[in-house]
Amino acid sequence: MQQAASVHIPERQFISSHDGTSLAYYPFLSEKKTQANVILIHGGGAHSLAGYEHIAYTLQHDFHVNVFLLDLRGHGHSQGKKGDTPSVTDVWQDMSQVVDAIKQDHKGAIYLCGHSSGAGLLLNYLSWPKKREVDGYFFIAPEFGYKSGTARADQIPFATVQVWKFILSAMTKGSLMSHSEAVRFHYPAWAVEQDPLLLTAITVNLSLALTPSAPKKQFAKMDRPYGMFVGSKDELYDVETFLPYHELPKEPIKKQSVYQVLEGHTHLSILLEAGKQIGRTIQMWNPSI
Repeated sequence: MQQAASVHIPERQFISSHDGTSLAYYPFLSEKKTQANVILIHGGGAHSLAGYEHIAYTLQHDFHVNVFLLDLRGHGHSQGKKGDTPSVTDVWQDMSQVVDAIKQDHKGAIYLCGHSSGAGLLLNYLSWPKKREVDGYFFIAPEFGYKSGTARADQIPFATVQVWKFILSAMTKGSLMSHSEAVRFHYPAWAVEQDPLLLTAITVNLSLALTPSAPKKQFAKMDRPYGMFVGSKDELYDVETFLPYHELPKEPIKKQSVYQVLEGHTHLSILLEAGKQIGRTIQMWNPSI
C-alpha cells in the first residue's frame, strides 16, 4: 500500500446528519454523465483516505462511476467523540442520511460498499428495518465479527476485545460501559505516526454498530445483488469459510451476485484491486454503463 501511487483527492464536503453531527465525505465525481453511484464505508478505526481513494479513483476514471468516501462519525474529519457513537443506531441513521443526500443530488443506481468492519456495518445496515433502499452491495475483505466463523486459525489478532465491558453494557441496557473503549487496534507504531487520523480504539457502542449479531442469518436475508471480494493472502480470514455464505441468499439474488478471491492480495492491498472488480460487476448489472 505504501508504494501505491497517490491519486488526486477532491475537496472535502460535509453532510449534516439527523442529530446535527457533521459527516465528512469526498466526492469523486465522473466527468461523464453517469448512472451509478457508490458510497464507500471504511473499517472501524480507519478513515476514508486510508487507502480507499484508490477504489474511488479507479471507479471514477475507468468506469465513470461517482464515488463518495464517507468518514463515519467519530472518525477522520467527521464530528463526534473519537471512536464512539451516542447510540448504536445513530451510525445506521447516518448511512440513511447520506443515501438520501446522494439520491437528491445524483441520478442513477446507488450501491453501498464496505471494507473490513465497514462491511460488517453494511450487513447490520441492510438488516435494519429503517434502512434506505439501494440497488446493490459490495463487501470487500468483510469482517463479519466473532460469530462469523471466518477467522484464520493462525490469525495474529489485529484487535484486542475487553469482553466484560460488552457484558456489563448488555446487562445494564447500555447505562454502563457503552462509551468505554473496548476494542483496541494493534496498528504498528509507524502507521499511527504516519497517519494521526487512525484510531487505536473504539467503544462498546461503536463496535456493536459495526459487528453483525447473527451474520449468517443476516446474510441469508440479502435483498439486493452483491459482490464480495477477498484476498487470497488475507491475514485475518480463512477464505474458504466465506463460500457457505453464498449459499444462503434466495436464488434470484444468488444468480446476480459475484464472489471472487483476488489472487495474491492481503487485507489492505485488496484496496488497490477492488475498484476494477466493483466496476465490472456494476457494468454486468447495468450494461448501459
